[in-house]
Amino acid sequence: MLGIFRKKKREVKVVHRYINERVAVFIDGGNMFHASTALKLKINYRRLVEILRKDRWLLRAYFYTGIPSGDLPKEVRDQLKKQQGFLNELQNAGIKVKTIPLKKTPEGYIEKGIDILIATDMISLAYKDAYDTAVLVSGDSDFIPVVEKVQEIGKRVENVSFKKTSSYELRKMCDDFILLDNIKHRFTTPLNPPKEKEKESIIQKVKTFLKKVFEVKK
Repeated sequence: MLGIFRKKKREVKVVHRYINERVAVFIDGGNMFHASTALKLKINYRRLVEILRKDRWLLRAYFYTGIPSGDLPKEVRDQLKKQQGFLNELQNAGIKVKTIPLKKTPEGYIEKGIDILIATDMISLAYKDAYDTAVLVSGDSDFIPVVEKVQEIGKRVENVSFKKTSSYELRKMCDDFILLDNIKHRFTTPLNPPKEKEKESIIQKVKTFLKKVFEVKK
């Protein structure tokens, strides 16, 4: 009878490591953009790559995104300039940027083909034995067949994403998973940080509240 009330032992996932492990990081820019925008966060990708690399040898980090092309209206051209500046920062940080043209539709510009580009790189580099572990930074469930193929070649795949855009099926398929929400303080900053006056106002409110609490206790 007592056995019924015993706490079940928590299952610990065993993570196997290669000797002198080599990693390659594949970042789905669109997926990360949607998550960071929803959470109102600005991502420092150089820090993120360092966190994901851990103590392992990094082959390279790749960042995939779509860019508008052709005859563009002024507001899109202005946005493109900002995007290009951001992509240049990534390149300067040692992150290889890969782009494809965005597809124009009546509703606006949409991203098509990024998942195929990422899949091609992951599989071709796995066949070339360029890495031991692929770190896939995306929550898109479309990558499940890619993960299976890379694992068949004999490589590990780690999945990394925010909860907002994470796929349970993809997490389950991979050898390991990192939830970025738990470590966001290490590589993100607020998208619209409060101004100095707003900070002072918040501090003043806290001081006023504490003063009232101590006055009540007297």
